[in-house]
Amino acid sequence: MRREMLTLTDRKEISRCLAMNIPQKDIATAIGRNPSVVSREIARHGGRRAYRAHRAEKTAGKSRRRPKRRKIDDDPELRERVVCDLRKAWSPQQISGRLCS
Repeated sequence: MRREMLTLTDRKEISRCLAMNIPQKDIATAIGRNPSVVSREIARHGGRRAYRAHRAEKTAGKSRRRPKRRKIDDDPELRERVVCDLRKAWSPQQISGRLCS
């Protein structure tokens, strides 16, 4: 099985197969992917009834864009907490450990 990202061609094949009511397992075999990859792709992009290849490709492209906003930039409370701990000379590992617990 391939591990790279789904291509527009893969997505078009998924869309065609869904229109013909072909089971996801058979779709996965047809495009050489794991059934779980096909299942997640369909679920992420509208389900069996609403899946459209071009819309899925556009949405996937947006989610892959870099750079992404960091959580610390979007959450002033988190930022203040981290800055405070850094001023106490805590290591990043100590800070992340305390944030996760």
